[in-house]
Amino acid sequence: MANNKRRLILALAFNKLADLLASAKTTLPALLLSLSAPVWMVAWLVPIRESGALLPQAFIGVYLRKHEARHHVWRLGMALQICAITTTLLAALVLSGVAAGAVVLTALVALSIGRSACSLTIKDMEADVAEKGERGRLVGIASTASGLMTLCVAVPLVYYQQALQNYAVIGLVAGSSVSFIITLLCLLPVKTYVKAEDNNKGQGGSDDENRRLLSVNFDRTVYTFIAVRGLFVHSALVAPYFMLESDQKATSLLPVYLAAQALAALLSSFLWGKVADKSARSTLQIAGILALSACVALLVFNPNGLWFSALLFFVLSVAHAGVRTGRKTYSLDVKEGQGRTELVGFSNTAIGLILLAFGGLYAFLSSVLTFSVVYIMAAMLVVAIISTIFLPKEK
Repeated sequence: MANNKRRLILALAFNKLADLLASAKTTLPALLLSLSAPVWMVAWLVPIRESGALLPQAFIGVYLRKHEARHHVWRLGMALQICAITTTLLAALVLSGVAAGAVVLTALVALSIGRSACSLTIKDMEADVAEKGERGRLVGIASTASGLMTLCVAVPLVYYQQALQNYAVIGLVAGSSVSFIITLLCLLPVKTYVKAEDNNKGQGGSDDENRRLLSVNFDRTVYTFIAVRGLFVHSALVAPYFMLESDQKATSLLPVYLAAQALAALLSSFLWGKVADKSARSTLQIAGILALSACVALLVFNPNGLWFSALLFFVLSVAHAGVRTGRKTYSLDVKEGQGRTELVGFSNTAIGLILLAFGGLYAFLSSVLTFSVVYIMAAMLVVAIISTIFLPKEK
């Protein structure tokens, strides 16, 4: 069992590293810009990445009710992610323009679906390997390790960026592929079985179950939470535009943005957790103000300097970490038992649809507006901050 715990920590760390190295907020925008893909394709990166990992969860969850071997689904999800990121790497090496962008976006869809399957099944594997009271610590160790590894990658890239130039982006995508492979190999010997539902139910029982799955009966709290969370997705959607709005080359910004993102997670996650334990609603408000401040500074100062641009992205990354912590904690505290489970599942699916809707809107607006869509996103963050007053207290 101790050996499996070490495997779990390594797998979680390398999986997080793979996500950071091929981030839809930093690496993939820089990749598409370096390949001369249209700006509207860059606008689709975050919506596809985030919604693709959320939308399939309801369907995968229903499938898992009849299948005990969770490790099989996890392995399939990891294999899909490896194939997707490898396809992205090949596209970067041989294609350019619209063709490269189309392949990268298609591969990102596949990667997100694989991530969705892994996100659901890894929870069962974690519970099987680690006892209650130590799971959070193991995840925390893995997150810290991945952040440190990301900094170890990003700092040399900053120092040698002139020599590496466009090869840095290719190297990060290749590193992500290798990290996914290591993740798969780490947990390959681990097998997890979860008792499945009885398959011998009659047809009537199956119909009753289907009707139950399709019915929803939530109170105002659920719908208010989804509306507020849907507005706060702008803390993620706006991230690629920090690179687009800068006069610096994307390949120059990428290493410092990557370092800023990793450093923000390392320095702020614990503090956000402490604040959220007192009030998740206040956490959303503070994080929203930080994200809005970063957007306003971007629009007002139009930063041309590399390090000032990186500083603004660091503030945005800290803010987004707060938004994630706040909405996760709120969903855990505001409901109990099955009500909490249904809140999380329904809100994840709803947010996936909202992300796609906003993604399509901003991709269109980016191609027709004469001013930056960051103005609109900043306004939406103002609405998000104000809307938190309608959230019922969770504690």
